[in-house]
Amino acid sequence: MANLYFVRHGEASSSWETSSDPGLSDLGWRQAEEVANEIDLQIKPVAIYSSPLLRAKHTASPLEKKWNRQADIIPAISEIPSGNISMDERRNWLNQLMTGQWKEQPDHLMSWRSGILDVLNSQTEDAVFFTHFMVLNVIVGAISGASGIVSFRPDNCAVTKVDVTNGIARLVNKGDEAHTIVS
Repeated sequence: MANLYFVRHGEASSSWETSSDPGLSDLGWRQAEEVANEIDLQIKPVAIYSSPLLRAKHTASPLEKKWNRQADIIPAISEIPSGNISMDERRNWLNQLMTGQWKEQPDHLMSWRSGILDVLNSQTEDAVFFTHFMVLNVIVGAISGASGIVSFRPDNCAVTKVDVTNGIARLVNKGDEAHTIVS
């Protein structure tokens, strides 16, 4: 059995519709330090993985330092791809998408979703993953059988625990929820 810890990144320094790859705000850095301390107290050092986006990599940084190991980058756990949608239209696109169902989505989003689930179900060893709001919704929604795109609203630096045994994932604990803006 693999014990997997999925951490939503800390608060971003700018919004999703104004920057394609923001880092963390001052609060986000504090959240990253706090979650690193929390994880370090709960589990022994294990593999660390991160989305290639700055806000996830920055959130992983304090745990990397604590455990003296570098996060491996997994592009499949990046935030949902918005394609060619202009920055000023991204918020409207995302708001509409979040009210939808997976069965209504185009092939490129279904492929993105499948990539996340492939990463999840292929895990055989304990690990910590630093990722994004929509990625966590793919994971929790798939495990719980939800058809909607959004099944919960993970707070910044919320930790969601999943166990995987023989390629079958089980939700152990959803991270703290909040009414946050996706960034």
